[in-house]
Amino acid sequence: MLSLSLSCALPSFTLAVEAHCAYPVTAIFGPSGAGKTTLLNLVAGLRRPDWGEIRLGDELLFSSEKRVDLPPEKRRIGYVFQDDLLFPHLTAAGNLRYGHDLVPLAGRRFAFGQIVELLELGPLLERRPAQLSGGERQRVALGRALLASPRLLLMDEPLSSLDQGLKSRIIPYLRHIRSELGIPILYVSHSVAEILELTGQVIFLDQGEVVAQGDFFHLAHHPRVLPLVEEHGFENVLPVEVLGTEAERGFSLVRHGVHQIKIPLCDRPPGSRIFIGIRADDIILCRERPHGLSVRNFVEGQVVEISRVGGKGLVYVEMGKRLAVKVTAEAIDELGLEVGQRVTCLIKTHSIRIGPEVE
Repeated sequence: MLSLSLSCALPSFTLAVEAHCAYPVTAIFGPSGAGKTTLLNLVAGLRRPDWGEIRLGDELLFSSEKRVDLPPEKRRIGYVFQDDLLFPHLTAAGNLRYGHDLVPLAGRRFAFGQIVELLELGPLLERRPAQLSGGERQRVALGRALLASPRLLLMDEPLSSLDQGLKSRIIPYLRHIRSELGIPILYVSHSVAEILELTGQVIFLDQGEVVAQGDFFHLAHHPRVLPLVEEHGFENVLPVEVLGTEAERGFSLVRHGVHQIKIPLCDRPPGSRIFIGIRADDIILCRERPHGLSVRNFVEGQVVEISRVGGKGLVYVEMGKRLAVKVTAEAIDELGLEVGQRVTCLIKTHSIRIGPEVE
């Protein structure tokens, strides 16, 4: 477990964090300039807190009181940046071995071939970075960090420069690291969907202050969290099973619990499990199921929570998993929405995002 109790003065504010990261992946979410990257740099030892303590497991990495400040190379922490920072003069294999060769033989947790196989890097080993796609470079950067045998992996918006298709191909590799290698991850991202495809545990950071920490959906309606989430788009992420595809009719059919949902055409075979993303403001609520609409998806559920912040609101609908629906306060009042009511969620097929495969 990573435990943080620290402060660090920055030009615009003081970063002050009290947090305990006990889960395989803990995400850090917040606007630009909130102090997210600074926090990672403090954990990595690239910057020194003014006060406090950083502890990883039983080892003290930093303590202002006890005058402990381990240098970065002794912390055994891997760091994957937004830019891959690969050595351009080395092949992919050379970049990977750079991290591996820095670790004494007795301290190596993973074999070179193990990481190459896990990240499917075999066909790329002889290529230089200029010959790799963005997603391939990030996989090599990830492999280099892992081959340094870290006890903790820091990831600073590693997918932000990739398009949605590449993100969907990289996310499963991150989940393999989480589940197969047992390395805890501290993950910075602006993307709610990206976070929810990896973890539900989030530290919400704003202006250097931890606004909230814990399960995303339990905290998303918090008065100071909701504006942060809305700024970057509140997207529900659901695991579904592919039932089939009707190409001539323009959709694929998936199932979540008892609900069948039509999504844009996808190439996954029946039986595949994938994530889909549905933005909270792409869902329309109805008290009764309407007729004569072009909308293809009518998902019924029960209102379990209603949150208001100013003139906006989030209505949480239980449909096997909580679905967050963004509405105006006026809509809540005019529809007479109350906890316990049955409602229908209207979702346009082509507003649904097709995400990566589920493990």
